[in-house]
Amino acid sequence: MPTRQLNIRSDEAAVRATRIAKALGRTTTRVVEDALRDYEEKTIPRDEKGYTAEQRRAYEALMGLAETARASLLPDADWDDSWMYDEDGLPR
Repeated sequence: MPTRQLNIRSDEAAVRATRIAKALGRTTTRVVEDALRDYEEKTIPRDEKGYTAEQRRAYEALMGLAETARASLLPDADWDDSWMYDEDGLPR
């Protein structure tokens, strides 16, 4: 994964992040990541399964595609894949 850079031009943010990092024995990057993760969890609404609205839309779209595919299957479609695996479930 490429390294991305985030520049925050705030003396207050730099001082706070450095102070917290020193107190916890972590890097400032780790402190900022943890803070952003916590903020995201507290502020972005999630449904009963923990999905954000965007994740729910993607999930519903995929499930719709799966339903469409399922409807187009032939009644005698063979899903037996036992020929690919031995008695221990390992690939032949």
